[in-house]
Amino acid sequence: MSGFIVAPGEVIKEYLDARGLSQKEVCKRLGVSEKHLSNMLNGKTRLTEEMALKLEKIMPDVPASFWLNYEVKYQEYLAREREEHEIEGLDLKDIAKRFNFREVFRGAGMTLTEQALAMLKILGISSFDRYPYAIPANMEYMQDGGEPESVVVWIKLCDQEIDIQNADLTEPPYSEKELRSMLGMLKDVALNTNIEESINSCRNLLNMAGVYLVYHPEVGKPKIRGALGKHNGHPVIYISGRFKTHADIWFAIAHEIMHLLEHYDPKQVQFLMDKSEEPAVKSSAEKDDEANRLARKFFIDECEYDNFVEAKDFSSAAVRDFAASQNVAPGIVVAFLQHDRRLGYQQLNYLKSRMN
Repeated sequence: MSGFIVAPGEVIKEYLDARGLSQKEVCKRLGVSEKHLSNMLNGKTRLTEEMALKLEKIMPDVPASFWLNYEVKYQEYLAREREEHEIEGLDLKDIAKRFNFREVFRGAGMTLTEQALAMLKILGISSFDRYPYAIPANMEYMQDGGEPESVVVWIKLCDQEIDIQNADLTEPPYSEKELRSMLGMLKDVALNTNIEESINSCRNLLNMAGVYLVYHPEVGKPKIRGALGKHNGHPVIYISGRFKTHADIWFAIAHEIMHLLEHYDPKQVQFLMDKSEEPAVKSSAEKDDEANRLARKFFIDECEYDNFVEAKDFSSAAVRDFAASQNVAPGIVVAFLQHDRRLGYQQLNYLKSRMN
């Protein structure tokens, strides 16, 4: 462990020796037994508040707070040392694999123990078996059955990026009305198939409605496209870039926007509460299906999409023509056709613009 410090008793002894005070004389002045003083000086017992006040009497130039603060720092040091020993006793290779240390700490030059302690801080938990509690139990996310540890790590890494990526947010309160008013502009922004540029433009618009947008690549195998959370009273849309295409990223953005517009309850601390036991309230699965349908409607007229599907002409030329009629990028149409099982997930992927 770096930053080694000695026990307070050793420092106190040096101060007493510098003043020419023997332990026997100190005991008389303090009114304590030689055994009691010896135990304290040798670090066998903690320095108490009462002893610190007594020491202040015989060394007036050194306040009791100095000794007490030193004792607190020393006890913290001991606690951290014990924690490191406990961490070293774990199967760190397995933990590193499950929580993707290699990706998260690449190039950091940290030992496995240091990485484990840093990961616990990232996750905001005291032990690795508590990782499911690192995120709100009812947080919504668009996931395809990935590794749960990877999901948690990705979300917590996104959390660290919220304020960095949304530094220009002037803290307007979230406004559903404002967000609905800019849906047309958001669709126009999605026409830009330069993914970085369109994400930045999307973030700028969402910030105007009091919504955070954060992009962070997947870590490990979370198989997650997006999520919806809350930060400083603002809704947050998280995007992973899964599949690394413009169309799939915008499908995820639209999906989370629709969740936000239709299922957001600003009175809830964790706003996407599953109230499926109440018949009048949609279940999580129903909400997810609705968000998918509305995301498609955001880009494509429902009736015209149904007619296009019914025609069963999914050639490249037909898809391009239909996309032009809907004022969307061809890859967007491909993404919905794939999602609706009208196309295989490998078909017409060349119409999707990919990330560099």
